[in-house]
Amino acid sequence: MDHEQKASPGRIGRRGALLGLGAGVLAGQAQAQGADWPTRPIRILVGYPAGGANDLVARAVATPLAETLKQAITVENRTGAAGTIAADAAKRAAPDGETLYMMSSAQVLAPAVRREVNFDPVADFTPIALCASAPYFLVVHSSVPARNVAELVALAKARPGQLSYASSGVGAGPHLTSSLFMAVAGIELNHIPYRGDADALIDLTAGRVQVSFISVPPTWPHIQAGTLRGLAVSSADRLAMAPEVPTVAESGYPGFDMGAWWGLVGPKGLPRSIVDKVAGAVRPILDGPEFGQRFAAQGITPGRLGPDPFAARIAADTVKFADIVRRAGITPI
Repeated sequence: MDHEQKASPGRIGRRGALLGLGAGVLAGQAQAQGADWPTRPIRILVGYPAGGANDLVARAVATPLAETLKQAITVENRTGAAGTIAADAAKRAAPDGETLYMMSSAQVLAPAVRREVNFDPVADFTPIALCASAPYFLVVHSSVPARNVAELVALAKARPGQLSYASSGVGAGPHLTSSLFMAVAGIELNHIPYRGDADALIDLTAGRVQVSFISVPPTWPHIQAGTLRGLAVSSADRLAMAPEVPTVAESGYPGFDMGAWWGLVGPKGLPRSIVDKVAGAVRPILDGPEFGQRFAAQGITPGRLGPDPFAARIAADTVKFADIVRRAGITPI
């Protein structure tokens, strides 16, 4: 005898109606939450210490954003593990708009260069706005007989294995940028990793290493002094502070575009109504003269991407960075 009970069409219909009603209630709650938001203070998590570029960008956004939203906003520095501690905390936060996160390109890179990462930069976050970006200078020591990118490439090919380049660490942005440049230029330089830009600059300015892709702020004074020669910038556009320095793309490698960026995201599932409200409030902050002027001397430019284009950028960079790491043979740490 068959004891299995088969649900009647009427029962299936009632169950479907109840499920649909439940989904509708949840959607309605999310919309209502977004309409009333914010009703409580907001925190923006930052994965790096106070005073760094990530922190400064977050604070430059947070102060005027608090005025627009008429709600207190605090920047909370959760440092450690190359910024991944803050990323993990942001991932686990409730998607209620009370916790936002100033993600950096380093967190998009992290899964490709670190063995233990507890977040997915694409799947675990809701992009809101790309807030700022900054390129790297491609520099050589003044003793290097190359005054442009083409001459540097020719010199590297003529002297295989004789030129060394500095980076701020294995798997860091400048290391990947250098790896991509060597791949597209068809050259090989000896990698000398350091613990950061400051250490790299000591040997660069002394001429013990000859080449580097390196952050703009600490390097610009040495270019102005003539100790280092700026051959190019790694971004798609030239820097307003150094308009005479061409881009790598202009120097014979179309499409070359690398650098650091910082953007506001929320946890996965953040209601679109909240996303749009934050993005709409952030846009005039980034477009206003104060933000651009504040960071111009550091080579940091305001972002121009809203929620959907920013999501596409994160997805594209995740693939791009992983491919560079694979081709360069970088072993995850």
